[in-house]
Amino acid sequence: PTRRALIDQVVQTALPETKNPDEVSATVKAFMANDLTSDLIELLERIILQGSDFSKNKNLQNLLILTAIKSDPPRVMEYINRLDNFDGPEIAKIAVSAEYELFEEGVVIYNKFAKRAESEEEKTKLDVEAITVLVNSLHSMDRAKDFAERVNEAPVWSTLATAQLGEAMVDEAITSFVKADDPSSWSDVVAKAEEVDAYD
Repeated sequence: PTRRALIDQVVQTALPETKNPDEVSATVKAFMANDLTSDLIELLERIILQGSDFSKNKNLQNLLILTAIKSDPPRVMEYINRLDNFDGPEIAKIAVSAEYELFEEGVVIYNKFAKRAESEEEKTKLDVEAITVLVNSLHSMDRAKDFAERVNEAPVWSTLATAQLGEAMVDEAITSFVKADDPSSWSDVVAKAEEVDAYD
């Protein structure tokens, strides 16, 4: 009978004041075990967004975003914009999966983490993931082209070119393949050009 009052006390008073990670961990596990997702989000918001000793905790940030993906998708974009210490690429994969289809959120995460990448190789990999979501999931060729021009990386141009070819945008695809310096799909280009009578 006093469950609601107990939850309120834990969320509003007990946990925000604690310095003990074991207490946080035990509470989070209890909320998860009892399927208290909205209360868990409220709890994590208090700990992470309103400042505590655990604000920068990676596991808690991951948990907050993942819980929102599963039970309160409209909050996800705010969290990924406000938080900085979470496993971006892994969470982006979950966000853009067929189960959740949070494609815009996925693009934002990939962009955010590409800017902070420690190597050119890592940055390019994340940029390719972002443009893949733009062309395959959002089917937004104009945004993808703007994105490719902004980052100007060969694998990104190649990904865009392949998608443009699939949409029978032969001229645009050839331009993108040239920018990528990627002749590997020449036979596909020739076949698609003949298919749409683009002989020139």
